[in-house]
Amino acid sequence: MKHLKFAWLLLALVCIFFAFCFGLSRGSSAAGGAQRIVTEKTDVSAQERLIGADPAALPERSLGAVVNINTADLEELSSLPGIGQTLAQRILDYRESHGSFSCIEALMKVDGIGEGRFEMIRNYVTVEENDEDSGS
Repeated sequence: MKHLKFAWLLLALVCIFFAFCFGLSRGSSAAGGAQRIVTEKTDVSAQERLIGADPAALPERSLGAVVNINTADLEELSSLPGIGQTLAQRILDYRESHGSFSCIEALMKVDGIGEGRFEMIRNYVTVEENDEDSGS
């Protein structure tokens, strides 16, 4: 009778051991088995890759001057950190349909420019009026 209890106890321990090993292998394959593949888009400009970067870490503009968002063209707007051609075109479209920007903070009304992106460009933009704008 003692040998029968010992055999059942041994069988139970072996089952527990195999269950533990099976669970351990399932857990590690679920965590480490799924490989994450990261690809980088090749058509993204260097400025678009700066989105989310620390504004203090952004390089100085090569022109050394700020961009007047009320008179800038697509190329000038695209040169701003974090502003690609798509956002530059949205700024132009917004300016055409709503008129001149009254302040630089009004850029946040443009779809795609939130507080974070605005903080990246705030030191590079102005809304200075010129002779053409004052007549409208």
